[in-house]
Amino acid sequence: MSEFKFFYRPKPQRKRIKGHSHKLFFLTLLVLIVFSTLYVWQRVKVIKLLKEIQEQKKLLAEEEKKYKYLTLETSELSSFERIEKISQEKLGLIHPAEYQIQRVYERQPKKSNLPANLWVKFKNFGKKLYPFEEKRIPAKEIKHDL
Repeated sequence: MSEFKFFYRPKPQRKRIKGHSHKLFFLTLLVLIVFSTLYVWQRVKVIKLLKEIQEQKKLLAEEEKKYKYLTLETSELSSFERIEKISQEKLGLIHPAEYQIQRVYERQPKKSNLPANLWVKFKNFGKKLYPFEEKRIPAKEIKHDL
């Protein structure tokens, strides 16, 4: 019998700690439930946003239609012929005679030398930075026969 023991060695059994396998299972199940809930919540949120975008596009199309209608209406209401007709019929206005018109001329504003002054200041500043003399070549006089 001792010889039999020599050849046969029983396998050591793993010691199971009861309760840890259940905890691991429930923890995995909890993580799975949390992630699936987050995924579903995200999908629902995306669907709601897509519906809102579609509603906003419909509103935009309606507002563009209103804008086109109103621009057409303003162009009709501001036509010269309509204004002239209303001014003659309702207000009793007439075209002025030539002697009733006086022309007023507006004075031309004085030209400012600001850009020229800035250019001179900039040029003088450049001369201070780089004190090199400019080589000027005298221009020859060109006579044109006309």
